[in-house]
Amino acid sequence: MDRPQVEAVFFDWYGTVADIGALVVACEAAAPGHGPELAARWRARQLELTWLRTVMGAWADFEAVTADALATALSELKIDAAGAALARLASAFVELPARPEAVAALADLRRAGLRLGVLSNASRGMLVIGLDRTGLRSAFDDVLSVDAVRRYKPDPAVYRLAVEAVGTGPDRIGFVTANGWDAAGAGSFGLRVAWLPNGAGQTLPRVGAPEPVVAGWPQLVEVFRPRSLPS
Repeated sequence: MDRPQVEAVFFDWYGTVADIGALVVACEAAAPGHGPELAARWRARQLELTWLRTVMGAWADFEAVTADALATALSELKIDAAGAALARLASAFVELPARPEAVAALADLRRAGLRLGVLSNASRGMLVIGLDRTGLRSAFDDVLSVDAVRRYKPDPAVYRLAVEAVGTGPDRIGFVTANGWDAAGAGSFGLRVAWLPNGAGQTLPRVGAPEPVVAGWPQLVEVFRPRSLPS
């Protein structure tokens, strides 16, 4: 049986549309010689804190989580960053550039007649700043933050926000992410997932989630284009 036509496509923000690789530059400027290591540790601790806070029911918004993760990473790596350098580093997450290929894909999907949204762990304030800085605020019909449910992905309550915004079933909503854990969470909830792994050798978590479509940015319009449009 054919699956229902996709009506809307939602995008993860950090690491998917927003290029998290740019953190290395900011980290290197604040801690010369430690850029890649600090960026990786910061991101890892950030995600760990979101998962822990969701399981524990101990909500703090993404801005606070990001600051706590940075402090933890600096301490673990014994890096002394203070003053102006630390302030610039702390703001790095809202200053990430958009991937050029993501901008092109959004335009293609819009031309295909799809409703577009962003569904992010970012606080509402961080997300709006990031969208404004990248010039992408007008690209999305829906801008959804986990602030609305006070839980983080991959909690099902977060993915449900997309269903509530569109007013249709999860099988009519596409979801695009470069993060394997996010692909697993969205797929388990029932969204139609396109996974865009950023590097070779990435694997999905073994949690029994449905297999996503593995794609590149240029293929997204083919993955989600309504069948009523001519090929």
